[in-house]
Amino acid sequence: MNANGSSILVSGRLYLELAVEQARDRHGHDRPAQWHHAGNGGHMAAAAARLGASVALFTQVGLTAHDDDMLRTLTGDGVDVSRVIRRVARTTSRHVHAEQHGTLQPTTLSLPSHCGLTEPDVDAAEPLLLSHQWLLAEAMLPLAFLERLVESAGAYGMHTALCVAHLPEEHLPRRLWDKLDYLVINQSSLEMLARKAHWPAQVLPDPVAVCRMFPALRGLVLLRGTHELQVADAHRAVCLPLTQDDGVAARGMGAVAAATLVVALAEGRPLASAGRLAHAAVRFYLAHDGTRAALPFKKELDWRDLTSATPTQGAV
Repeated sequence: MNANGSSILVSGRLYLELAVEQARDRHGHDRPAQWHHAGNGGHMAAAAARLGASVALFTQVGLTAHDDDMLRTLTGDGVDVSRVIRRVARTTSRHVHAEQHGTLQPTTLSLPSHCGLTEPDVDAAEPLLLSHQWLLAEAMLPLAFLERLVESAGAYGMHTALCVAHLPEEHLPRRLWDKLDYLVINQSSLEMLARKAHWPAQVLPDPVAVCRMFPALRGLVLLRGTHELQVADAHRAVCLPLTQDDGVAARGMGAVAAATLVVALAEGRPLASAGRLAHAAVRFYLAHDGTRAALPFKKELDWRDLTSATPTQGAV
């Protein structure tokens, strides 16, 4: 294992999407649609690298010039993409997938590409598993691949964290949860997960109850829309306010929170301190335009001041 505690292996999706604005500009002109690099794998990797961590991304992309450009951009952010698998992308539908986040945000269009990572692909990640101390994965990865990746990370003595910005169609089994150290999830995904897995009703208002359900889980960050971020372990939860403006972009919050939490934990900070830094990063992200452009650098977060400050705590 790498002696550098801030070495983080990120695994998640990376793809292109087209953002179409909802309204015309102030001059009455149509706003042009714009291509963006999307996927929480790329966002989490770039966010962690901007915060000073040594980051590698393990994912699968296609063979087009657009894929080359996405990888070059991540390399420019300081992300190691040398082990990214390149093969022809597959799509599961002929229809374009549309996604909207609030009336003031653009609609995003993307091909519903199937992430082609398979269980045997974990073998190609072995050099990265050997040289990194943390694994940060996205829940939307193919389940067989995700399970084996998390299991292999545990076998190599890595710490594991899962970001659940969207809940996959496949059920996430108990054996996966039993191998996770940290979880970052939003309220809607938690509610859907609780219904699908028949969790007790008390887990929805109380993230402490979620941690108690899974003894291996050392900490949880729960995003309640753009209003509140909660940091919890099996003993208590702390509520940290975000913004009351429903018009701000909510997309990408989970990736920012997860990346910041893991970077702070990898530096040896306690959960409470790491949670405050994740809260500061999300607030910064919500206050700025763009997705990758809004990802904060460490110097923009007053990293030292935030970790030494005494927070205002409120138990759930």
